[in-house]
Amino acid sequence: MAETRRGKGIAYIHWGNSWQLRSFQDFRHYLNDLVYIHDLPKVDLSAYAAVVMPDAMDAAAPLAYAEQLNAYMHGGGFLVVCLQGHANWLDIPGLTWTPGNCRDWLWWTKGERLEVSLSAPHHPITESLPLAHMSWHWGGSYNVPEGARSILEIDDGGGSLFLDFPSLSGGGRLLLATLDPHSHNGQRFMPATTRFLQSFYPWLNRELGIERPKRNRFTYLQCSHVPSEWHPEWIDPSLKQAGFEPHFAPLYELGPELLGKTDTLYIPSSHDEFFLKSRADDLVAFLEHGGNLIICAEPCQPWLPFMAPFHAVSPRPFSNIKVRVRNDRFGIFADLGERFDGWQGIFGQYARGWTDPPAGAIWLTDVGPEGDPKPADWIWQYPTPTGRGGYVFMHNGDNMTRYPDHGPNKEALVANIAVALRKLSVGELLF
Repeated sequence: MAETRRGKGIAYIHWGNSWQLRSFQDFRHYLNDLVYIHDLPKVDLSAYAAVVMPDAMDAAAPLAYAEQLNAYMHGGGFLVVCLQGHANWLDIPGLTWTPGNCRDWLWWTKGERLEVSLSAPHHPITESLPLAHMSWHWGGSYNVPEGARSILEIDDGGGSLFLDFPSLSGGGRLLLATLDPHSHNGQRFMPATTRFLQSFYPWLNRELGIERPKRNRFTYLQCSHVPSEWHPEWIDPSLKQAGFEPHFAPLYELGPELLGKTDTLYIPSSHDEFFLKSRADDLVAFLEHGGNLIICAEPCQPWLPFMAPFHAVSPRPFSNIKVRVRNDRFGIFADLGERFDGWQGIFGQYARGWTDPPAGAIWLTDVGPEGDPKPADWIWQYPTPTGRGGYVFMHNGDNMTRYPDHGPNKEALVANIAVALRKLSVGELLF
């Protein structure tokens, strides 16, 4: 991580609100530490290049820590404050607040224009955050005190909704917004708020000179010496085209050192369950620290704590073993064609059954009778107290490297899954 003006990394202060926590979980790739606001007396804020105070904060919560937060800001820190009502705890001379909101919350359903504009001249942040990413509603407005620069304003002189104080006393900086993107993103309500955060956090990291890992290291675990299983070279082109660095490593080298060199580990279907169970603690630690697993398995003796035994569906009628896409919110199957699970025109090898997913998993594909489908593929985020857990894509069937075996996106399934997991890991997709 690059050195910055004051410290390293970004702290995210929360009040325990679920919307704040979910937004941290979404954009954790761009943030370093999750700090409970009532733990602030134990935290040295000077260790951080920036401190984010998201919206959805109880207005009274910062008051007890105003001295500490202002000292950080005026001591050279970069403080980001989203809608707090009138954040009168901020030590900014001449700053005044006016309550108010847009004329009509449903403006976008009526073909109308929201009465806001980018301030002129345009602030450099607007190269990353266009007007459309800042247009929903607001919780009031500020004047523009001396030394401040408006980013977004209400038409006809109605006040500023987003201010930059680039050169505070002591070399500090304040970004102050009356917008509430974390609230609505955390509620999964109002797509513009998600677009705001998807643009803002990468911008903030660039502004601070912080470089984050690209999460493009992909390791295929070589479990069986059958040539097509040991080193399926045909997955290289699609992975490399998607920006990954594919590596192949023998199963019995699996351990902390190997896992420390990858972001996504792929485990094909023919593997040693006894050995993998002996490495369960390493794999769980990998997930706890944000690593992703793509698992092809029909477990007889489940080797991870969240894994369940495999159950086969009845193979008659044949339609039972035709896999159907149930939920493609992550765009994994969209470009593969309806018959993506056929191998040389035959169905049933891709998946013949299911495992019960853990609570919170998303069921992606169906196998079995139309009236009683079961999950052939599911995806799940490993739960951790800080929301930094990685993702598990569980495929209850054949090695996926050869699917689909036809069409313009031949053998692209594994790359599609890896791309989806990477996007989830960096906030480009939301779980």
